Amino acid sequence: MAMFGFDEQYPMFDVTPVDNQFILEYLPAATGDAVRVYLYGLMQCYHPQSTMTIDQMARELGMEEGDVLAAYRHWERKGLVKRIADHPPVFRYISVKQAYFMGGAVPVDHEYEAFASAVYAVFGNDRRLHGKEISQIYEWVEDLGLTTEAVLALLRHMIATNGKGVAIKTIEKRAMQLAEEGASTAEDVEDVLNRDKAVFDGARAVIRRMGKRRNPSEDELDLYRKWTVDWRFSGEDVLAACVELTKGDPSFKYLNGILSRLYQKKAVSGRAQKVADTFAEEKETAAPLKALLSVMNVRGVSINEGTLSVYEEMRALYPDNIILMAGQECARHRVTTLDDVMSTLQNWRRNGLQTAADVSEYMKRINEQNDFLRVLYDVTGMEDAKPNAADRRIAAKWLEEWGFEMSFVAQCAAWAVGKDRPLGYLDRMLEAYHQQGVRTIEAAQIAREQFQKTQSAKAAPAQAAAPVRGPKVVGEQQYTQREYAHTDNAIDAMMAQWQEENGHA
Repeated sequence: MAMFGFDEQYPMFDVTPVDNQFILEYLPAATGDAVRVYLYGLMQCYHPQSTMTIDQMARELGMEEGDVLAAYRHWERKGLVKRIADHPPVFRYISVKQAYFMGGAVPVDHEYEAFASAVYAVFGNDRRLHGKEISQIYEWVEDLGLTTEAVLALLRHMIATNGKGVAIKTIEKRAMQLAEEGASTAEDVEDVLNRDKAVFDGARAVIRRMGKRRNPSEDELDLYRKWTVDWRFSGEDVLAACVELTKGDPSFKYLNGILSRLYQKKAVSGRAQKVADTFAEEKETAAPLKALLSVMNVRGVSINEGTLSVYEEMRALYPDNIILMAGQECARHRVTTLDDVMSTLQNWRRNGLQTAADVSEYMKRINEQNDFLRVLYDVTGMEDAKPNAADRRIAAKWLEEWGFEMSFVAQCAAWAVGKDRPLGYLDRMLEAYHQQGVRTIEAAQIAREQFQKTQSAKAAPAQAAAPVRGPKVVGEQQYTQREYAHTDNAIDAMMAQWQEENGHA
Protein backbone atom coordinates (compact mmCIF):
# COMPACT_ATOMS: atom_id res chain seq x y z
CA MET A 1 0.00 0.00 0.00
CA ALA A 2 1.29 3.47 -0.91
CA MET A 3 2.33 5.73 1.96
CA PHE A 4 0.06 8.54 0.75
CA GLY A 5 -3.34 8.67 -0.89
CA PHE A 6 -6.66 10.50 -1.08
CA ASP A 7 -9.64 9.85 1.12
CA GLU A 8 -12.48 7.94 -0.54
CA GLN A 9 -14.69 11.06 -0.56
CA TYR A 10 -11.91 13.28 -1.96
CA PRO A 11 -12.97 12.96 -5.66
CA MET A 12 -16.44 14.31 -4.84
CA PHE A 13 -14.92 17.61 -3.69
CA ASP A 14 -11.96 17.78 -6.07
CA VAL A 15 -11.77 19.23 -9.62
CA THR A 16 -10.78 17.67 -12.95
CA PRO A 17 -8.64 20.00 -15.03
CA VAL A 18 -9.54 20.30 -18.71
CA ASP A 19 -7.03 21.86 -21.05
CA ASN A 20 -8.27 24.88 -22.96
CA GLN A 21 -6.63 23.40 -26.08
CA PHE A 22 -9.15 20.54 -25.85
CA ILE A 23 -12.04 22.98 -25.57
CA LEU A 24 -10.84 25.11 -28.48
CA GLU A 25 -9.53 22.48 -30.91
CA TYR A 26 -11.42 19.24 -30.19
CA LEU A 27 -14.72 19.95 -28.46
CA PRO A 28 -16.45 21.94 -31.29
CA ALA A 29 -16.30 19.02 -33.78
CA ALA A 30 -17.22 16.31 -31.25
CA THR A 31 -20.67 15.04 -30.37
CA GLY A 32 -22.17 15.61 -26.96
CA ASP A 33 -21.86 11.92 -26.08
CA ALA A 34 -18.19 11.90 -27.10
CA VAL A 35 -17.45 14.91 -24.86
CA ARG A 36 -19.34 13.33 -21.91
CA VAL A 37 -17.36 10.10 -22.27
CA TYR A 38 -14.03 11.95 -22.55
CA LEU A 39 -14.62 14.09 -19.47
CA TYR A 40 -15.88 11.21 -17.34
CA GLY A 41 -12.88 9.09 -18.31
CA LEU A 42 -10.57 12.05 -17.60
CA MET A 43 -11.98 12.26 -14.08
CA GLN A 44 -11.32 8.52 -13.65
CA CYS A 45 -7.70 9.11 -14.64
CA TYR A 46 -7.30 11.54 -11.72
CA HIS A 47 -9.34 9.44 -9.30
CA PRO A 48 -9.35 5.84 -10.61
CA GLN A 49 -11.78 3.17 -9.36
CA SER A 50 -10.49 -0.38 -9.50
CA THR A 51 -14.00 -1.68 -10.16
CA MET A 52 -14.78 0.67 -13.07
CA THR A 53 -15.91 -1.11 -16.29
CA ILE A 54 -17.41 0.02 -19.58
CA ASP A 55 -20.77 -1.40 -18.44
CA GLN A 56 -20.68 0.59 -15.18
CA MET A 57 -19.56 3.74 -17.01
CA ALA A 58 -22.44 3.38 -19.51
CA ARG A 59 -24.97 3.01 -16.67
CA GLU A 60 -23.68 6.06 -14.82
CA LEU A 61 -23.77 8.16 -17.99
CA GLY A 62 -27.16 6.80 -19.07
CA MET A 63 -25.73 5.48 -22.34
CA GLU A 64 -25.35 2.19 -24.19
CA GLU A 65 -22.03 0.34 -24.01
CA GLY A 66 -21.73 0.54 -27.76
CA ASP A 67 -22.09 4.33 -27.68
CA VAL A 68 -19.33 4.60 -25.04
CA LEU A 69 -16.97 2.49 -27.15
CA ALA A 70 -17.86 4.50 -30.26
CA ALA A 71 -16.93 7.71 -28.40
CA TYR A 72 -13.54 6.29 -27.47
CA ARG A 73 -12.91 5.27 -31.07
CA HIS A 74 -13.53 8.91 -31.98
CA TRP A 75 -10.91 10.11 -29.48
CA GLU A 76 -8.49 7.42 -30.64
CA ARG A 77 -8.75 8.82 -34.14
CA LYS A 78 -8.07 12.27 -32.74
CA GLY A 79 -4.94 11.00 -30.93
CA LEU A 80 -6.15 11.88 -27.43
CA VAL A 81 -6.80 8.31 -26.26
CA LYS A 82 -4.90 5.08 -26.81
CA ARG A 83 -6.50 1.65 -26.37
CA ILE A 84 -3.94 -0.71 -24.86
CA ALA A 85 -6.17 -3.74 -24.13
CA ASP A 86 -9.41 -5.19 -25.46
CA HIS A 87 -10.73 -7.73 -22.93
CA PRO A 88 -11.62 -5.79 -20.90
CA PRO A 89 -11.00 -2.48 -22.69
CA VAL A 90 -8.21 -0.38 -21.15
CA PHE A 91 -7.53 3.19 -22.28
CA ARG A 92 -4.71 5.67 -21.70
CA TYR A 93 -5.35 9.41 -22.06
CA ILE A 94 -2.75 11.43 -23.99
CA SER A 95 -2.02 14.96 -22.81
CA VAL A 96 -3.49 17.50 -25.19
CA LYS A 97 -0.35 19.64 -24.84
CA GLN A 98 1.86 16.63 -25.48
CA ALA A 99 -0.10 15.71 -28.58
CA TYR A 100 0.00 19.30 -29.79
CA PHE A 101 3.67 20.06 -29.10
CA MET A 102 4.93 16.67 -30.30
CA GLY A 103 2.84 16.69 -33.47
CA GLY A 104 2.81 20.40 -34.01
CA ALA A 105 -0.93 20.30 -34.68
CA VAL A 106 -4.10 18.43 -33.82
CA PRO A 107 -3.57 14.77 -34.84
CA VAL A 108 -5.59 13.76 -37.87
CA ASP A 109 -6.77 10.24 -38.80
CA HIS A 110 -6.23 10.56 -42.53
CA GLU A 111 -8.07 7.33 -43.36
CA TYR A 112 -11.09 8.44 -41.38
CA GLU A 113 -11.03 11.92 -42.86
CA ALA A 114 -10.86 10.47 -46.39
CA PHE A 115 -13.81 8.22 -45.59
CA ALA A 116 -15.80 11.13 -44.19
CA SER A 117 -15.11 13.18 -47.33
CA ALA A 118 -16.33 10.30 -49.50
CA VAL A 119 -19.52 10.01 -47.44
CA TYR A 120 -20.15 13.74 -47.73
CA ALA A 121 -19.69 13.47 -51.50
CA VAL A 122 -22.31 10.67 -51.69
CA PHE A 123 -24.93 12.80 -49.98
CA GLY A 124 -23.85 16.03 -51.68
CA ASN A 125 -25.03 19.46 -50.66
CA ASP A 126 -28.66 18.34 -50.20
CA ARG A 127 -27.88 16.84 -46.80
CA ARG A 128 -24.99 17.69 -44.50
CA LEU A 129 -24.24 14.92 -42.03
CA HIS A 130 -23.22 15.56 -38.42
CA GLY A 131 -19.97 14.28 -36.99
CA LYS A 132 -21.86 11.70 -34.93
CA GLU A 133 -23.51 10.31 -38.07
CA ILE A 134 -20.13 9.99 -39.81
CA SER A 135 -18.75 8.19 -36.75
CA GLN A 136 -21.76 5.87 -36.72
CA ILE A 137 -21.26 5.04 -40.39
CA TYR A 138 -17.55 4.41 -39.86
CA GLU A 139 -18.41 1.84 -37.21
CA TRP A 140 -19.73 -0.37 -39.99
CA VAL A 141 -16.15 -0.60 -41.18
CA GLU A 142 -14.64 -1.13 -37.75
CA ASP A 143 -17.32 -3.25 -36.07
CA LEU A 144 -19.12 -5.04 -38.92
CA GLY A 145 -16.05 -5.69 -41.05
CA LEU A 146 -17.34 -4.02 -44.20
CA THR A 147 -14.80 -2.37 -46.48
CA THR A 148 -15.06 1.38 -47.01
CA GLU A 149 -15.97 0.70 -50.65
CA ALA A 150 -18.75 -1.64 -49.54
CA VAL A 151 -20.16 1.00 -47.18
CA LEU A 152 -20.10 3.67 -49.89
CA ALA A 153 -21.84 1.29 -52.31
CA LEU A 154 -24.51 0.64 -49.68
CA LEU A 155 -25.03 4.37 -49.13
CA ARG A 156 -25.47 5.00 -52.85
CA HIS A 157 -27.99 2.17 -53.10
CA MET A 158 -30.07 3.31 -50.12
CA ILE A 159 -30.14 6.89 -51.39
CA ALA A 160 -31.26 5.69 -54.83
CA THR A 161 -34.12 3.65 -53.38
CA ASN A 162 -35.12 5.79 -50.39
CA GLY A 163 -33.88 9.28 -51.15
CA LYS A 164 -31.19 11.35 -49.43
CA GLY A 165 -33.38 11.77 -46.36
CA VAL A 166 -33.08 8.07 -45.49
CA ALA A 167 -32.35 7.54 -41.79
CA ILE A 168 -28.86 6.37 -40.84
CA LYS A 169 -30.51 3.77 -38.58
CA THR A 170 -32.32 2.36 -41.61
CA ILE A 171 -29.05 2.08 -43.55
CA GLU A 172 -27.35 0.56 -40.52
CA LYS A 173 -30.02 -2.16 -40.37
CA ARG A 174 -29.21 -3.09 -43.96
CA ALA A 175 -25.46 -2.94 -43.23
CA MET A 176 -25.95 -5.46 -40.42
CA GLN A 177 -27.88 -7.72 -42.77
CA LEU A 178 -25.04 -7.52 -45.29
CA ALA A 179 -22.52 -8.44 -42.59
CA GLU A 180 -24.69 -11.41 -41.53
CA GLU A 181 -24.77 -12.58 -45.14
CA GLY A 182 -20.97 -12.32 -45.34
CA ALA A 183 -21.06 -9.56 -47.96
CA SER A 184 -18.02 -7.53 -46.90
CA THR A 185 -16.45 -6.41 -50.18
CA ALA A 186 -17.81 -4.02 -52.76
CA GLU A 187 -18.39 -6.91 -55.17
CA ASP A 188 -20.31 -8.90 -52.56
CA VAL A 189 -22.40 -5.88 -51.70
CA GLU A 190 -23.15 -5.19 -55.37
CA ASP A 191 -24.48 -8.73 -55.76
CA VAL A 192 -26.71 -8.37 -52.73
CA LEU A 193 -27.79 -4.89 -53.73
CA ASN A 194 -28.72 -6.06 -57.20
CA ARG A 195 -30.97 -8.55 -55.49
CA ASP A 196 -32.25 -5.69 -53.35
CA LYS A 197 -33.07 -3.75 -56.49
CA ALA A 198 -35.15 -6.69 -57.64
CA VAL A 199 -36.85 -6.63 -54.22
CA PHE A 200 -37.51 -2.90 -54.55
CA ASP A 201 -38.84 -3.21 -58.10
CA GLY A 202 -40.98 -6.20 -57.14
CA ALA A 203 -42.43 -4.50 -54.06
CA ARG A 204 -43.18 -1.40 -56.11
CA ALA A 205 -44.95 -3.57 -58.70
CA VAL A 206 -47.15 -4.96 -55.91
CA ILE A 207 -47.98 -1.42 -54.78
CA ARG A 208 -48.89 -0.50 -58.35
CA ARG A 209 -51.09 -3.61 -58.49
CA MET A 210 -52.89 -2.25 -55.42
CA GLY A 211 -53.61 0.95 -57.35
CA LYS A 212 -51.19 3.13 -55.35
CA ARG A 213 -48.43 5.44 -56.57
CA ARG A 214 -45.58 5.51 -54.06
CA ASN A 215 -42.35 3.74 -53.18
CA PRO A 216 -42.41 0.77 -50.80
CA SER A 217 -41.56 1.32 -47.15
CA GLU A 218 -38.71 -0.48 -45.43
CA ASP A 219 -41.16 -2.84 -43.72
CA GLU A 220 -42.77 -3.64 -47.07
CA LEU A 221 -39.34 -4.33 -48.57
CA ASP A 222 -38.59 -6.68 -45.68
CA LEU A 223 -41.82 -8.57 -46.34
CA TYR A 224 -41.14 -8.83 -50.07
CA ARG A 225 -37.60 -10.02 -49.30
CA LYS A 226 -39.03 -12.70 -47.01
CA TRP A 227 -41.45 -13.88 -49.70
CA THR A 228 -38.87 -14.09 -52.47
CA VAL A 229 -35.68 -14.99 -50.58
CA ASP A 230 -36.77 -16.98 -47.53
CA TRP A 231 -39.97 -18.53 -48.91
CA ARG A 232 -38.65 -18.71 -52.50
CA PHE A 233 -41.73 -17.34 -54.24
CA SER A 234 -41.03 -15.78 -57.61
CA GLY A 235 -42.09 -12.24 -58.43
CA GLU A 236 -44.69 -13.78 -60.74
CA ASP A 237 -46.04 -15.80 -57.82
CA VAL A 238 -46.33 -12.73 -55.60
CA LEU A 239 -48.24 -10.81 -58.25
CA ALA A 240 -50.48 -13.83 -58.86
CA ALA A 241 -51.32 -13.86 -55.14
CA CYS A 242 -52.53 -10.26 -55.47
CA VAL A 243 -55.67 -11.67 -57.12
CA GLU A 244 -56.86 -12.55 -53.61
CA LEU A 245 -56.55 -8.94 -52.45
CA THR A 246 -59.98 -8.22 -53.92
CA LYS A 247 -61.44 -10.15 -50.97
CA GLY A 248 -59.98 -7.89 -48.29
CA ASP A 249 -57.84 -4.87 -47.49
CA PRO A 250 -55.22 -4.47 -50.25
CA SER A 251 -52.14 -4.27 -48.04
CA PHE A 252 -48.80 -6.03 -47.68
CA LYS A 253 -50.02 -7.40 -44.35
CA TYR A 254 -53.04 -9.04 -46.00
CA LEU A 255 -50.87 -10.33 -48.86
CA ASN A 256 -48.43 -11.75 -46.31
CA GLY A 257 -51.27 -13.78 -44.81
CA ILE A 258 -52.16 -15.18 -48.22
CA LEU A 259 -48.56 -16.12 -49.06
CA SER A 260 -48.02 -17.52 -45.55
CA ARG A 261 -50.93 -19.93 -46.09
CA LEU A 262 -49.53 -20.96 -49.48
CA TYR A 263 -46.03 -21.38 -48.02
CA GLN A 264 -47.33 -23.63 -45.23
CA LYS A 265 -49.33 -25.62 -47.75
CA LYS A 266 -46.22 -26.05 -49.90
CA ALA A 267 -44.22 -27.13 -46.85
CA VAL A 268 -46.82 -29.74 -45.90
CA SER A 269 -47.23 -31.16 -49.40
CA GLY A 270 -43.54 -30.93 -50.24
CA ARG A 271 -44.61 -29.99 -53.76
CA ALA A 272 -43.34 -26.85 -55.48
CA GLN A 273 -46.11 -25.29 -57.52
CA LYS A 274 -46.80 -21.92 -59.06
CA VAL A 275 -49.22 -19.76 -57.11
CA ALA A 276 -51.52 -19.40 -60.13
CA ASP A 277 -51.66 -23.20 -60.47
CA THR A 278 -52.34 -23.55 -56.73
CA PHE A 279 -55.24 -21.11 -56.96
CA ALA A 280 -56.62 -22.93 -60.00
CA GLU A 281 -56.39 -26.23 -58.12
CA GLU A 282 -58.07 -24.75 -55.04
CA LYS A 283 -60.80 -23.24 -57.21
CA GLU A 284 -61.44 -26.62 -58.82
CA THR A 285 -61.52 -28.28 -55.39
CA ALA A 286 -63.93 -25.70 -54.00
CA ALA A 287 -66.25 -25.65 -57.04
CA PRO A 288 -68.54 -28.55 -55.96
CA LEU A 289 -68.99 -27.09 -52.44
CA LYS A 290 -69.62 -23.67 -53.93
CA ALA A 291 -72.28 -25.18 -56.20
CA LEU A 292 -73.91 -26.90 -53.21
CA LEU A 293 -74.09 -23.66 -51.22
CA SER A 294 -75.54 -21.96 -54.29
CA VAL A 295 -78.43 -24.41 -54.74
CA MET A 296 -79.12 -24.12 -51.01
CA ASN A 297 -79.23 -20.30 -51.30
CA VAL A 298 -76.74 -20.07 -48.45
CA ARG A 299 -74.67 -16.90 -47.99
CA GLY A 300 -71.78 -16.19 -45.65
CA VAL A 301 -70.43 -19.73 -45.33
CA SER A 302 -66.64 -19.75 -45.83
CA ILE A 303 -65.05 -22.27 -48.11
CA ASN A 304 -62.10 -23.37 -46.01
CA GLU A 305 -60.39 -26.52 -44.81
CA GLY A 306 -63.21 -27.24 -42.36
CA THR A 307 -66.11 -26.98 -44.80
CA LEU A 308 -64.13 -28.74 -47.53
CA SER A 309 -63.49 -31.57 -45.07
CA VAL A 310 -67.24 -31.87 -44.43
CA TYR A 311 -67.86 -32.00 -48.16
CA GLU A 312 -65.28 -34.78 -48.54
CA GLU A 313 -67.25 -36.77 -45.94
CA MET A 314 -70.34 -36.30 -48.11
CA ARG A 315 -68.37 -37.54 -51.11
CA ALA A 316 -67.61 -40.71 -49.19
CA LEU A 317 -71.37 -41.38 -49.32
CA TYR A 318 -72.38 -40.10 -52.76
CA PRO A 319 -71.02 -38.36 -55.88
CA ASP A 320 -71.42 -34.61 -56.48
CA ASN A 321 -74.67 -34.83 -58.48
CA ILE A 322 -76.51 -36.65 -55.68
CA ILE A 323 -75.05 -34.25 -53.07
CA LEU A 324 -76.58 -31.41 -55.10
CA MET A 325 -79.93 -33.21 -55.06
CA ALA A 326 -79.70 -33.39 -51.26
CA GLY A 327 -78.94 -29.67 -51.15
CA GLN A 328 -81.98 -28.91 -53.29
CA GLU A 329 -84.21 -30.98 -51.03
CA CYS A 330 -82.87 -29.19 -47.95
CA ALA A 331 -83.46 -25.80 -49.58
CA ARG A 332 -87.00 -26.81 -50.49
CA HIS A 333 -87.70 -27.57 -46.83
CA ARG A 334 -85.76 -24.45 -45.73
CA VAL A 335 -83.11 -26.29 -43.78
CA THR A 336 -79.84 -24.79 -44.91
CA THR A 337 -76.82 -26.14 -43.05
CA LEU A 338 -74.22 -28.63 -44.21
CA ASP A 339 -75.24 -30.86 -41.29
CA ASP A 340 -78.76 -31.01 -42.75
CA VAL A 341 -77.36 -32.12 -46.09
CA MET A 342 -75.22 -34.75 -44.40
CA SER A 343 -78.25 -36.08 -42.50
CA THR A 344 -80.24 -36.30 -45.74
CA LEU A 345 -77.46 -38.23 -47.47
CA GLN A 346 -77.10 -40.60 -44.53
CA ASN A 347 -80.85 -41.23 -44.60
CA TRP A 348 -80.71 -42.02 -48.31
CA ARG A 349 -77.84 -44.42 -47.69
CA ARG A 350 -79.78 -46.18 -44.94
CA ASN A 351 -82.68 -46.60 -47.38
CA GLY A 352 -80.38 -48.29 -49.90
CA LEU A 353 -80.45 -45.54 -52.53
CA GLN A 354 -77.49 -45.77 -54.86
CA THR A 355 -78.12 -43.80 -58.03
CA ALA A 356 -79.65 -40.46 -58.95
CA ALA A 357 -82.59 -42.39 -60.41
CA ASP A 358 -83.08 -44.16 -57.07
CA VAL A 359 -83.07 -40.81 -55.29
CA SER A 360 -85.52 -39.26 -57.76
CA GLU A 361 -87.93 -42.16 -57.42
CA TYR A 362 -87.60 -42.14 -53.64
CA MET A 363 -88.23 -38.41 -53.37
CA LYS A 364 -91.18 -38.67 -55.75
CA ARG A 365 -92.66 -41.32 -53.49
CA ILE A 366 -91.98 -39.22 -50.36
CA ASN A 367 -93.60 -36.17 -51.93
CA GLU A 368 -96.66 -38.17 -52.96
CA GLN A 369 -96.97 -39.56 -49.44
CA ASN A 370 -96.63 -36.07 -47.98
CA ASP A 371 -99.33 -34.71 -50.28
CA PHE A 372 -101.61 -37.59 -49.30
CA LEU A 373 -100.96 -37.02 -45.59
CA ARG A 374 -101.82 -33.33 -45.94
CA VAL A 375 -105.20 -34.35 -47.37
CA LEU A 376 -105.79 -36.66 -44.38
CA TYR A 377 -104.73 -33.92 -41.96
CA ASP A 378 -107.26 -31.54 -43.52
CA VAL A 379 -110.07 -34.13 -43.47
CA THR A 380 -109.48 -35.11 -39.84
CA GLY A 381 -109.01 -31.53 -38.60
CA MET A 382 -105.24 -31.81 -38.06
CA GLU A 383 -104.46 -28.60 -39.97
CA ASP A 384 -101.31 -27.84 -37.96
CA ALA A 385 -99.77 -31.26 -38.45
CA LYS A 386 -96.77 -31.71 -40.77
CA PRO A 387 -95.87 -34.90 -42.63
CA ASN A 388 -93.30 -36.97 -40.81
CA ALA A 389 -91.56 -40.31 -41.17
CA ALA A 390 -93.87 -42.14 -38.75
CA ASP A 391 -97.02 -41.04 -40.57
CA ARG A 392 -95.43 -41.88 -43.92
CA ARG A 393 -94.77 -45.41 -42.69
CA ILE A 394 -98.44 -45.79 -41.69
CA ALA A 395 -99.61 -44.42 -45.04
CA ALA A 396 -97.24 -46.79 -46.89
CA LYS A 397 -98.73 -49.71 -44.97
CA TRP A 398 -102.26 -48.74 -45.99
CA LEU A 399 -101.47 -48.08 -49.63
CA GLU A 400 -98.64 -50.47 -50.43
CA GLU A 401 -98.90 -53.33 -47.96
CA TRP A 402 -102.67 -53.52 -47.60
CA GLY A 403 -103.40 -52.19 -51.09
CA PHE A 404 -106.09 -49.60 -50.26
CA GLU A 405 -106.85 -46.83 -52.74
CA MET A 406 -106.09 -43.26 -51.69
CA SER A 407 -109.69 -42.21 -52.33
CA PHE A 408 -110.96 -45.02 -50.09
CA VAL A 409 -108.64 -44.07 -47.23
CA ALA A 410 -109.49 -40.36 -47.63
CA GLN A 411 -113.23 -41.04 -47.34
CA CYS A 412 -112.75 -43.37 -44.39
CA ALA A 413 -110.73 -40.63 -42.70
CA ALA A 414 -113.94 -38.64 -42.18
CA TRP A 415 -115.04 -41.25 -39.59
CA ALA A 416 -111.93 -40.38 -37.53
CA VAL A 417 -112.88 -36.72 -37.07
CA GLY A 418 -112.97 -35.68 -33.40
CA LYS A 419 -110.93 -38.64 -32.14
CA ASP A 420 -107.95 -38.05 -29.84
CA ARG A 421 -105.56 -39.65 -32.28
CA PRO A 422 -107.30 -39.52 -35.66
CA LEU A 423 -104.65 -41.38 -37.66
CA GLY A 424 -104.34 -44.09 -35.01
CA TYR A 425 -108.13 -44.50 -35.06
CA LEU A 426 -108.07 -44.61 -38.87
CA ASP A 427 -105.29 -47.20 -38.74
CA ARG A 428 -107.36 -49.53 -36.53
CA MET A 429 -110.39 -49.04 -38.78
CA LEU A 430 -108.45 -49.90 -41.93
CA GLU A 431 -106.86 -52.90 -40.23
CA ALA A 432 -110.37 -54.21 -39.58
CA TYR A 433 -111.34 -53.63 -43.21
CA HIS A 434 -108.13 -55.34 -44.32
CA GLN A 435 -108.97 -58.41 -42.20
CA GLN A 436 -112.54 -58.46 -43.59
CA GLY A 437 -111.42 -57.94 -47.20
CA VAL A 438 -113.24 -54.64 -47.50
CA ARG A 439 -111.76 -52.61 -50.36
CA THR A 440 -114.43 -50.13 -51.45
CA ILE A 441 -116.40 -47.42 -49.74
CA GLU A 442 -119.59 -49.27 -50.80
CA ALA A 443 -118.42 -52.40 -49.01
CA ALA A 444 -117.42 -50.39 -45.99
CA GLN A 445 -120.88 -48.79 -45.89
CA ILE A 446 -122.62 -52.16 -46.24
CA ALA A 447 -120.54 -53.53 -43.38
CA ARG A 448 -121.64 -50.61 -41.26
CA GLU A 449 -125.33 -50.99 -42.20
CA GLN A 450 -125.23 -54.69 -41.35
CA PHE A 451 -123.52 -53.98 -38.08
CA GLN A 452 -126.07 -51.28 -37.25
CA LYS A 453 -129.01 -53.66 -37.99
CA THR A 454 -127.51 -56.19 -35.63
CA GLN A 455 -127.13 -53.56 -32.97
CA SER A 456 -130.72 -52.30 -33.59
CA ALA A 457 -132.21 -55.78 -33.17
CA LYS A 458 -130.58 -56.07 -29.78
CA ALA A 459 -132.02 -52.72 -28.73
CA ALA A 460 -135.49 -52.20 -27.05
CA PRO A 461 -138.45 -52.80 -29.47
CA ALA A 462 -139.86 -49.34 -28.87
CA GLN A 463 -136.52 -47.69 -29.70
CA ALA A 464 -136.25 -46.63 -33.34
CA ALA A 465 -132.99 -47.12 -35.16
CA ALA A 466 -131.12 -43.94 -35.97
CA PRO A 467 -130.69 -43.22 -39.66
CA VAL A 468 -127.35 -44.26 -41.12
CA ARG A 469 -125.30 -41.38 -42.56
CA GLY A 470 -122.19 -41.55 -44.68
CA PRO A 471 -119.01 -39.55 -44.06
CA LYS A 472 -119.13 -35.83 -44.82
CA VAL A 473 -117.55 -35.15 -48.18
CA VAL A 474 -115.04 -32.31 -48.48
CA GLY A 475 -112.96 -31.09 -51.42
CA GLU A 476 -109.97 -33.22 -50.46
CA GLN A 477 -112.16 -36.35 -50.69
CA GLN A 478 -113.43 -35.74 -54.21
CA TYR A 479 -112.13 -38.90 -55.80
CA THR A 480 -115.37 -39.40 -57.88
CA GLN A 481 -116.92 -41.32 -55.01
CA ARG A 482 -120.59 -41.54 -53.97
CA GLU A 483 -121.81 -40.13 -50.66
CA TYR A 484 -122.87 -42.70 -48.03
CA ALA A 485 -124.59 -42.46 -44.67
CA HIS A 486 -123.18 -43.59 -41.33
CA THR A 487 -123.35 -42.87 -37.63
CA ASP A 488 -120.37 -42.26 -35.41
CA ASN A 489 -121.99 -44.54 -32.81
CA ALA A 490 -122.24 -47.35 -35.34
CA ILE A 491 -118.62 -47.16 -36.45
CA ASP A 492 -117.42 -46.91 -32.86
CA ALA A 493 -119.42 -49.95 -31.86
CA MET A 494 -118.22 -51.89 -34.89
CA MET A 495 -114.58 -51.04 -34.03
CA ALA A 496 -115.11 -52.18 -30.44
CA GLN A 497 -116.62 -55.49 -31.55
CA TRP A 498 -113.85 -56.08 -34.07
CA GLN A 499 -111.21 -55.43 -31.43
CA GLU A 500 -112.93 -57.82 -29.02
CA GLU A 501 -113.21 -60.58 -31.65
CA ASN A 502 -109.58 -60.18 -32.64
CA GLY A 503 -108.14 -60.06 -29.15
CA HIS A 504 -107.56 -56.29 -29.06
CA ALA A 505 -109.98 -55.48 -26.28
